[in-house]
Amino acid sequence: MLISYKWLQEILGADPGVDAVTSALGRGGLEVDRVTHVGAALRSVVLASVVATRPHPAGKKGLTVVRVDAGEAGGEGVEVACGAPVIPAAPALVCYAPVGAQVLDRTGALVTLTEKAVAGFTSPGMLCAEDELGLGSSHEGLLTVEGGRPGQSLLDWEPRLEDWIIELSVTPNRPDALGHLGVARDVAAVLGLPFRPPAVAAPRENGAGAPAAVQPRAVVEVRDGDRCPRYDGQVIEGVGVGPSPLWARVRLGRLGVRPISNIVDATNLVMLERGQPLHAFDLDTLRLPIEIRRAKPGEAFVALDGQKLSLDEDDLVIADADRVVALAGVIGGADSGVTATTRRVFLESAYFEPRGIRRSARRYGFHTEASHRFEREVDLSGVPLSRDRGSALICELAGGEAAGEPIDAYVAPRAPRRLTLRLPRYQRIIGAEAPARTREILETLGLSVLEQKADRLLVEVPEHRPDIVEEIDLIEEVARIAGYDQIPSRLPRVGAAPAGARGDYRLRRRVRQICTGIGLHEAVTYSFLSPQELKAARYDDGSLLRLLNPLSEEKSVMRPSLVPGLLTVVQRSQRYNVPRVRLFEVSQVFLPWQGEASGAGQLARVERPPVNEPTRLTIFLAGPRDSYLTRPEDVDFYDGKGAVEAVIAELAGSVTPAFDLAGEAPPWAHPKKGARVLLDGREVGYVAELHPDVREALEITSGAVVAELDLAAVAAAYKAPVAAKPSRFPAMRHDVALLLPLDVPAGEVLEVLRTTAGERCEKVEMFDRYRGEELPAGTHSLGFALWFRSAERTLTDDEVDKWTKAAVDAAKARFGAQQR
Repeated sequence: MLISYKWLQEILGADPGVDAVTSALGRGGLEVDRVTHVGAALRSVVLASVVATRPHPAGKKGLTVVRVDAGEAGGEGVEVACGAPVIPAAPALVCYAPVGAQVLDRTGALVTLTEKAVAGFTSPGMLCAEDELGLGSSHEGLLTVEGGRPGQSLLDWEPRLEDWIIELSVTPNRPDALGHLGVARDVAAVLGLPFRPPAVAAPRENGAGAPAAVQPRAVVEVRDGDRCPRYDGQVIEGVGVGPSPLWARVRLGRLGVRPISNIVDATNLVMLERGQPLHAFDLDTLRLPIEIRRAKPGEAFVALDGQKLSLDEDDLVIADADRVVALAGVIGGADSGVTATTRRVFLESAYFEPRGIRRSARRYGFHTEASHRFEREVDLSGVPLSRDRGSALICELAGGEAAGEPIDAYVAPRAPRRLTLRLPRYQRIIGAEAPARTREILETLGLSVLEQKADRLLVEVPEHRPDIVEEIDLIEEVARIAGYDQIPSRLPRVGAAPAGARGDYRLRRRVRQICTGIGLHEAVTYSFLSPQELKAARYDDGSLLRLLNPLSEEKSVMRPSLVPGLLTVVQRSQRYNVPRVRLFEVSQVFLPWQGEASGAGQLARVERPPVNEPTRLTIFLAGPRDSYLTRPEDVDFYDGKGAVEAVIAELAGSVTPAFDLAGEAPPWAHPKKGARVLLDGREVGYVAELHPDVREALEITSGAVVAELDLAAVAAAYKAPVAAKPSRFPAMRHDVALLLPLDVPAGEVLEVLRTTAGERCEKVEMFDRYRGEELPAGTHSLGFALWFRSAERTLTDDEVDKWTKAAVDAAKARFGAQQR
C-alpha cells in the first residue's frame, strides 16, 4: 500500500514530520518498507510565459527559439531552444528549468542541466514536458499550467507536487489501512494528535428552477441482501469528461493508479482516501431499473478489459433491465463505463460480502484495486459518506451537478458491536497498567466509549474495524498504540493478599470499616436465589439469569440485587422476635449483558460476555430507631438517607450527594418514599422505604428502609477534599422554623435558604421536624439552622438578621412558607 505523506498531512491538519509519521506507523504495527522523496527537484523549476518565438538560427528542423518571461529582473526574458511541435501562447504558463535544475532524461535518469550549444545556439535551460519533470508519462508537448505568475516556483504554485511516498505492508486483517483516512487515524493515535475525520461536503446540486419531471433518477432494486446489505448511488448530470488537474494526475500516478479521466480519477481518489471502491456508470447506457442480483448460469458479460465471461450462479452482478453491467466488487462492464461522450453518470458506492467477492475474483483471475478491498471488508457505515465524497469530487473535477435524491438501499442493517474492556484484564495480559489515555486512544481510532467505570469501558466498535471482535482485540489496540516498547520488563511482584482477591478488594474493606463504624452488621447471603424470593421482591421473570444446571430449584437464579437475600434475613429475624435489624452487605450482583444481539439472518461475529457483575453495597434498616426519652418509632426514609450520606462522606471525598425524587424506582422500593442518589449529577444508587407489597408478601410488620449503591460509580466520583484556612472569628447561628405544606421537599427548602442567605452563610442544616394537631391540616414545621461567619471580622446581629430575613422571604415566595 502506497501512502502520500502530503495527503496524510491534509487529513491530520498538522505537519508532524515524515520521520515522526514513519516511526509512528512502525510502532503502531504497520510495517514501513520504503520512503521515497519525490518532487524535490521541482523547486528549481519556475513558471514562465511565452513572449515570442523565432526559427532556430541554424535552421535546425524541429527546433524553435522561444523567448519566455521567467520573472527575471529587467523583464527582457530569456531565449531557450525548444523541440515541442506546439508552443502555447499566453495566458498559459510553461515550466522553465534553468541551468542547474534537475530533470529526467528519456531513460528516467536524473540529470543536471548545463549550458549547452544546440546547433550553434546556447540554450540557458529548457522548457519541460510532463515526463521530464517526473509528473507523468506524456511527452507529447510542453506541460502548461494556469493560475500562477511568471517566475513563481512550480512547488510554490502547487505544493502537493513535492511529496514523500511511504510504502506499507498491510496485513489482511487491517482493511482500514487500505485508505489514507485509516492510516491517519493510527498516526494520530500513536502521536497523541487530535483527530477529526475531514468533513464530507454535499455535491453541487441542480438549480432550483429545474422541473422535477425531467430530473434524471435511478431506480435500484437489491435482490440479494445477504451478499449486498447496502447499495448507494447518486445521479450526476452535465459532466464534461476530460483530463484531471495536474495535482490529481500526479497524486494518482505516484500511488500506483493510472490516471484515466476526471470522473474515473475522482472515484480512484476516494478509494485511496477512504478505502471504499466506487464505480461510475454512463447512465445513458443503462436501462432502468438497476438490479443487484445473482448471475444466471452461463450469463454473458464483457469486462472492461475486453474479456468475455460466462458467469456462474454464485456471482453477484450489477445488471440493468437487459444485461449485466458489472461483476459486483470486481470489475465493470465494457459497454457501460464512462467515455468521452458521457454526460450523465450514475455513481455506485456499496458494501459487498467479502467471501463472495473473493470467490468471483479468483474464478476469473481478476485482482483489482476494488476486489482487493472488498475481499477484506469495507466500512459498511461509511458507504453513504463515500458516495457523497465521490459525487462532490466529480462535480469539482468534471463540472457536473447532482440530480435527484441520493440513493441509500440499506436492506440488511447490522446491530452495533459492543465490547467491554476490563482494565484489570489488560494488566494481566500485557503486564502493565492500561495507559492513562486509554479512552483517548480508543476514540482517536474511531471506537466510541459509551460508558466508563473505574475498571472497565463499554466500547462500540465501528464498521471500519471488522478485525475487532473480542475483548482481547481491544487490549491489543490499546497496547500497540501506547507502544510495545513502553511495556516495562520486570519480574512480577508477589505480595501477600487474600486468596482470590479482586481489584476492588481494598474498596470493599474500606466500605466494611465504614458500615461497621456507623453501627451496622455485615451479612453474607447466597449468590443464588429461588424464583419465589425474587417474586416476593417484585422482580420480573424476564430480567433474571437462570442457571442451566442448578443444584436445586431453591438456588436456580443468579441474584440481580442484594435486596432479596437481605429480605430473607430480615424475615427470619422478625420470626425469632428480633425486630431491630441493622444490616449491610457488599458483594457482586449478576445482571444480563447489556449489548444487543446480532440482527436476524446475521451470524453473531462477537462472542459477548453473558453477565455484568457490578459490586453493590446494600444497607437494610428495619424496626424501631434508637430512642431514649421518647416513644419508639420505626425507621423511615430519612434514616436510610442518613446512612447513605455517612458512607458517601467517607468514599466520595468532597463530593456531596444529591437526592432526586424523580426517576424509575427499583421493584422493591416504595413508589412515593424513595429517591435516586446522585453524585455530580450521575446516579449511583437508590434509597427508599420498602414497597408495601413486599412487606405484605414477607410479613414484615415493622418499618423498613433500603439503600443500594454501585460502589464503582461512587468511587469514580471521588474528589479530594480541598483544605481551607479556618477563620479565627466565631460563627453565628440563627434558627428559623417554617410552616410548610407536606408535599414540599425539605431538600428544596434547604437549597433555597442556602442560595439566598448570602455569601457569609457557611452552611444550612435541618435539625427539627414537627407535626401536631395544633398545626393546620396538611402542614408540618421544619427547623433550620443557618450558620454565618466572616474571615475578616465578627458579624453583628443586625447583619445576620438581615441575611436570615432575605432567606426566609425567598422561602415564603417560593413555597408559601410561614415563619413560626
